[in-house]
Amino acid sequence: MTTSISKETLFEELKPFENISYRLYEIKIDKNNSEEKVKLHRTIHSLHPEVKSCDMKSIFHFKEYVDHIPHLNSIINFTGETIYLAKHWTDSNTFYVCEKCAINEIPNRERILLYTHQYLIKENVNIKRAIKEKVFKCKSNSKIQHFIQKIQLALECQLHQLIKHIAPKNKKELYEYSNKYNKIDAYKSQFFHLEKLLVFLENEYADYLNDKLMVPYRTILKDEVELTAKIQWVRNNLLAMVMDKELLQLLFDPIVKLSNLHLKDKISYYQYNYAKNYVVELANCLATTSDDYSQFEWCNWLMMRRVNTFQCFDFITALLKKEFLNCVSETEKLNSMFEHLRTFNQFKTNQGTCYQENLPEIHVQIYTWLEEEIAFLSRKKELTKMIENQTDLIGFPDKIHVDFSVAQLACFVDLLIKAGIIKNNNRKEVLQVVAQTVKTDMTETISVDSLRSKCYNIETSTSEAVAKKIEKILELTKG
Repeated sequence: MTTSISKETLFEELKPFENISYRLYEIKIDKNNSEEKVKLHRTIHSLHPEVKSCDMKSIFHFKEYVDHIPHLNSIINFTGETIYLAKHWTDSNTFYVCEKCAINEIPNRERILLYTHQYLIKENVNIKRAIKEKVFKCKSNSKIQHFIQKIQLALECQLHQLIKHIAPKNKKELYEYSNKYNKIDAYKSQFFHLEKLLVFLENEYADYLNDKLMVPYRTILKDEVELTAKIQWVRNNLLAMVMDKELLQLLFDPIVKLSNLHLKDKISYYQYNYAKNYVVELANCLATTSDDYSQFEWCNWLMMRRVNTFQCFDFITALLKKEFLNCVSETEKLNSMFEHLRTFNQFKTNQGTCYQENLPEIHVQIYTWLEEEIAFLSRKKELTKMIENQTDLIGFPDKIHVDFSVAQLACFVDLLIKAGIIKNNNRKEVLQVVAQTVKTDMTETISVDSLRSKCYNIETSTSEAVAKKIEKILELTKG
């Protein structure tokens, strides 16, 4: 982008910054025992991307540095221009010596980077203004969201391309400039300003962002110091507690994404925001929780924070299975399952997002599992009872021998059902009992299917034969 610009153009573009053009000498105070020495750490221009705006004053305003002024001539080749001093933003043992520097004194290679940085500052201001104007004209939230997410995606793609060109070894290398003022430094300046645009979108339009896209490294680095300290505190407190190893891993799992975040392991807004909130919530919990917190209480805490991984599901179901194994009967086990089913059905979680966005909430997973277990256990009880009944029937030494054919038997049973003498509503079960307990002259083992089919297809001759037998029964009733 900038390498094709002529020297004359670079000079003209940077000329308006002549009044704030300084050569900054970063001086480190080395305190060795009682003796203090100063040394030149690096030299950098005031228009460089790494330089923050500083409050430059005459040397008489900094009494703490006056004793070091005589030693500066031995380490700096001053040009005779007016000298100013400035404090470092955070380090009291570092200060800056600022010497006026004309634009034409800056080497051309260095001018390219300075021009790139200053040009992008101006363009960022224009882009931010254009975004705000466009958002103001949008007539609905959906249109604002579409517009913001389109810009977000474009910035994400550009940043990805720049990372490929820069090829850094770690995150911090993206923001460190060399003394070569080469093409890579220009790419880093572009990366810096594109990320600032993305951070601008975060601050101004957070509700409209696509949370599936990646968080900029600048946001991560901004939070890194505070998060690292909190994560370390949480880690130390958890490790000091007597706790099941598997439960410990469950509590650590959302934190791992933050503590092991490397250049290639980018994280989405969704995951990042969840993990940040999780660390804060866990720290607050540990600060107020006693060491005798039970496993079920920790499980409730995880469910409240909507941790819905398969590992969490396995851990909670294992605890429930262990409880169910201690039940002395199937009925007690079913009662226990129904109690837990009600508890999970009525469970209320905190507002927010789930840990795994593509999985249902953990209490819903457990509720579904309990329903399946109850259905299985209930069906098992039914089948066991049925088998026991069949075993009792099979245990009879002899079947009832009747003077009926299979067809006549089917007809007779059908009449008993229709007359209301047999009260059972399930015809299939009645026929099954008959088939298991009755035999005829011709058939030792009667098929249930055969009996059922003949029940629905009764021939006239069969009805007449049954009628004669019923008449015989009626005569016997007359004595």
